Amino acid sequence: MAHLSYPWMNQPASGHLPGTTARPAFLAYRLLYIGFVVLPIAAGLDKFAQMLAVWEQYLAPAVVRVLPVTPHHFMLAVGVLEMIAGVIVAFKPRIGAFVVAAWLCGIIANLLLAGGFYDVALRDLGLALGAVALGLLSREFTA
Repeated sequence: MAHLSYPWMNQPASGHLPGTTARPAFLAYRLLYIGFVVLPIAAGLDKFAQMLAVWEQYLAPAVVRVLPVTPHHFMLAVGVLEMIAGVIVAFKPRIGAFVVAAWLCGIIANLLLAGGFYDVALRDLGLALGAVALGLLSREFTA
């Protein structure tokens, strides 16, 4: 039986477990992997383009008061860091997934401080849980 190979993972597509029980878990891993590579990079790029949102509106006033730069420049730096997080997930998902989860927890804390964005904080909690799930699955499907 031939195995598909993903060179960037050095792992056969069927993962470590033989048979059909590995396939749904591997597909879940691949969905999360692609999502947590592409979406942080896209969100980071949008900090520069601001096509999806005016990102500065999400900064808590307490955070804005202590920033050594303008909120706009801070969000540009955030965008760069988000893109870096996506690249880390691409090459080291075992580490990058937990970096993204921690990053999302920081965003949640900021949103709770800001008030009024509880729906976005709840969504980001779901994303953080997905990132943790990716980190756990990557133990099974990456070298």
